[in-house]
Amino acid sequence: MARAFHTKRRLGQNFLIDPEALQFIAESLAVEPGDTVIEIGPGIGFLTKFLAECGVPVIGVELDNQCVTALNNDGMRNVSITHGDFLKFDLATTDGALRIAGNVPYQITTPIIARLFGEIGQPKPWLDRIKKVILTVQYEVAKRLVAEPGDDDYSQITLLIDYFATARILRKLPPQDFFPAPDVNSAIVEFVPLEKPAVNCPNPRFLRQVIKAGFSQRRKMIKNNLSFLHCEEDSLVKAFDQANINPQSRAETLSLEQFAKLTDALAEFDMRNRTHE
Repeated sequence: MARAFHTKRRLGQNFLIDPEALQFIAESLAVEPGDTVIEIGPGIGFLTKFLAECGVPVIGVELDNQCVTALNNDGMRNVSITHGDFLKFDLATTDGALRIAGNVPYQITTPIIARLFGEIGQPKPWLDRIKKVILTVQYEVAKRLVAEPGDDDYSQITLLIDYFATARILRKLPPQDFFPAPDVNSAIVEFVPLEKPAVNCPNPRFLRQVIKAGFSQRRKMIKNNLSFLHCEEDSLVKAFDQANINPQSRAETLSLEQFAKLTDALAEFDMRNRTHE
């Protein structure tokens, strides 16, 4: 079936075809009665067949019209296909608790995660219905998704995930598990949304700004990346001291909790400066 289908590089089509890995993903979703399974980019249905065996409604969101035709002609029970871009798909139109799976192209991994969860301080309206997400991504991307402070792979996307969910790599996959075989390894990553955000920050928009600025030049001390604040050096150092953070720290060494504490301290000093102006 795979060899009769002409994959499209522009859509990042590398289909996971290993039956054991596909079964593992379906089982890892831990589907329960009343759930709805959403599959991101089902392609021609390799994973879809295993998801359909879970016995709950499965909604596949597929951009490729040729794939949509193949899926609709397959006659799988409990499966409906939506032709469209998942980045524009409204999950609020679905029913029940949501379990989400997909083999995600590298270039849209971050946008998909943002579509599922939202931005810091701006959760998606369907977030509280998402029980679990299982994504297959490039292994190098997976390491960024689950990185710890101090890791080379630690980045803004790590902090976004830490805000909304716990994440872990379930399995590493070799190129031969896919068709066509990519040039890199992949990984199955599990996300379990938290009941509430990991940190309580009164100004989440400001927190996003501080994180973005902090990672804008990774080799620089985070203090030197905060020029957008137009704050005196002495005030910056005092804010770092109040947050119990070394002013010489770099962004990749700070946890989400430390970023939140620093944001609160910076906001307090900024408010004081405005009061004295």
